[in-house]
Amino acid sequence: MSAALPRPSLLLAAVLASACTGDLGGGPAGPSGSSPRPGPGGPGEPVACDTGIPQVAPAPLRRLTPLQYRNTVRDLLGDPGYTPNVDDEAPVITERGVRQLRDAAELAIARRSSWSREIFPCDTSGAANDACASEFIDTFGARAFRRPLDDDDRSALLDAYRNALANDLTFGEAMEIVLEVILQSPEVVYFEEHGAPGATDATRPLSQYEVASRLSYFLWNTTPDDTLLGAARDGSLDAAGLRAQAERLLDDPRAEETLQSFFWEWLQLGGGRLHHALESTSKDETLYPEYDAELQAAMRTELEALVRDTFARGGSFEDLLTTRRAYVNGPLAAVYGVDGPTSADDWQWVELDPTQRAGLLTRAAFLTVFSSATVQSPIRRGVFVVEEVFCVELGTPPPNASDVVVDGGDDGDGLRTVRQDVTARTTSGTCSSCHSLINPVGFAFEHYDGIGRHRTEELTTGLPLDASGVVAGTDVDGAVRDAVELSTRIATSARARACFSNRWLERALGRVPARLDTCSMERISERFRESGSMRELVLAIVESDAFRYVNVGEVTP
Repeated sequence: MSAALPRPSLLLAAVLASACTGDLGGGPAGPSGSSPRPGPGGPGEPVACDTGIPQVAPAPLRRLTPLQYRNTVRDLLGDPGYTPNVDDEAPVITERGVRQLRDAAELAIARRSSWSREIFPCDTSGAANDACASEFIDTFGARAFRRPLDDDDRSALLDAYRNALANDLTFGEAMEIVLEVILQSPEVVYFEEHGAPGATDATRPLSQYEVASRLSYFLWNTTPDDTLLGAARDGSLDAAGLRAQAERLLDDPRAEETLQSFFWEWLQLGGGRLHHALESTSKDETLYPEYDAELQAAMRTELEALVRDTFARGGSFEDLLTTRRAYVNGPLAAVYGVDGPTSADDWQWVELDPTQRAGLLTRAAFLTVFSSATVQSPIRRGVFVVEEVFCVELGTPPPNASDVVVDGGDDGDGLRTVRQDVTARTTSGTCSSCHSLINPVGFAFEHYDGIGRHRTEELTTGLPLDASGVVAGTDVDGAVRDAVELSTRIATSARARACFSNRWLERALGRVPARLDTCSMERISERFRESGSMRELVLAIVESDAFRYVNVGEVTP
């Protein structure tokens, strides 16, 4: 059964060991190094979805991400410049994470002069100070804990205040101790999800405050604002009220960070098991003399602008995969071979060649990351599409699988392209079963070199490029001429939309969807297939049982 969270103390002395995650699939790992997730439907016995009883998988205890913790403290204190050194992302806090939280709380105190005066509104003497401390604990504590305090919460924080005074600290110092305790407390660091008061079933609706927290951290990556907490207090976060609040949060500029970070992580542009983040990706200076930090930054700017523009114009999944619009400066216009700005400081929207580009997967950022320092990488590109676009599980690579770059060139019998080299190395033995799916998809990207320039002849060998490919194991199987046709095929795929919606659901829940989430996954993906709207996808997730309910039963490994 789910255990109650420990109460706050002056130091978080108890440290729980973090769980390890494996890496499956033989290709780049997920955004945080996790193994690929189950595809649409998932394994196991079928789940009946017509019983009228919500079905939600049990979930492990979950903590705020470093980004969420930073944003939370910034908003609680009104200190936008607060930037703690918090990067521990273990599922359950580690000893290192405890030290980071302590340092982060001390940093918040050190920056006290930059806070709003309302944080510590009084400092008089005697009983007046006691009353002020009690009021602060009730008001600030409730905002920090994202729910009204109970008697145990209040007593623990008042004890911290009184103990500080008993040790000859001033009122201000005692209040700083209280604030440090709050900022390190499990109620702030973890998501408390026990379900609505009075609920006794293992699967139960979230309380109003719990669902408010889920919504705010999903769409804003921070603590609920006063409006959302007010809706929770009023009990108005039923299905209709929750949708209305979700639409309000989506319309706020703060939702952009979540939007951009989802795509950056989904496309693995922050790094993966076999590749570095975009900003850390190096290239051969002889082959790519124009590649530098300025061009890397332009690639990021373009991708973020494309995502923002797509959502602003309706958020169509099809548009995301097929649009020829591009936001370029001079160096990026040169990569794409289009007329446009001539300097790095000038930006404008242009239309790319429809025979060469279609949507996210044909843009420089993605193609650069999924390449080696010298040549394109059809294996890496193919693995991404198979696993992350179509949710086809490849399984564990054999022990003798090689991570050596396949770069073509002279093999002693003459020149061969990267495609020919990959084919020669992967079409026999234990590798062939997976590569029969990976290679034909990855070959569709052969026209793009290591920084995403479109070519008809290979950069290193000068040989003609063959970008023909084959999609297999999906609902849109068949031959494709190149990545443009592949992207168009993906845009029409029900499986790709289901896979995409499951990745968004994973983001919303902070965990991998499991078998008991099947009904929610199917309903969400059905709404997404019908609408094609990414905004409607987000709203469908918020309205799902998986989002609004919690299963407090045992979590099976």
